[in-house]
Amino acid sequence: MTDTNRFAAAVRGYRDEITAAMNIRDGSLSASGLVERQRAAVAAARARLLSAVPPLPQGAQSRDDVLAVLSATTADEIARMQHEQGKVRALLDAGLPLAQIIADADDVRALAIADHVETLPQVLESNSGAEIVAEVRGRVFDRLADLGVDAAASVRDVEQQNAPAIAWHQAMTETAAGSDATVAAWQNVYRADPEGYEIVREGFDGQVDEWARRLDLA
Repeated sequence: MTDTNRFAAAVRGYRDEITAAMNIRDGSLSASGLVERQRAAVAAARARLLSAVPPLPQGAQSRDDVLAVLSATTADEIARMQHEQGKVRALLDAGLPLAQIIADADDVRALAIADHVETLPQVLESNSGAEIVAEVRGRVFDRLADLGVDAAASVRDVEQQNAPAIAWHQAMTETAAGSDATVAAWQNVYRADPEGYEIVREGFDGQVDEWARRLDLA
């Protein structure tokens, strides 16, 4: 079993444990007692999953954290970003694809798009808004790295050298923290380790993760 298959197996094992917790039945327990037993089983499953998470390599950072650091902070920077957002809306209204706008953008316009993406009509009107936001922010980050923006370029270099470990770290950590990892995390796994991704997502319907989410809220 390769390292990445080990990570996929850990996630599948975790889901099996959550499924077993969901199906616990014990007539000797009260309703609250059953919930507490299920919560204990879920907590143990999450602890085991966390123990299998690969460590982050030195220099690895969240892309969203990097974009946040690079975002406008001064009044002049914010004004320029807002000006660029107006231009982006005009270009979109003229029919130019967003991917092309990003590909041609300078660093200010690219960051303006990352800051503005959640309010774009194609995001607000879509049932897959989270996926679109993740894809656009990923394109923006890569454009910044291509432009030679140090913070983005150095992080992408680390990502390219350690892509599977970084992707699995994010997906496994997020999964252990709640019901399932984010769309962006699974997209990263798919790009870095498509075989492992298919192992994890085969037959996945979200039922177990939704049950775990409801248990956390109960």
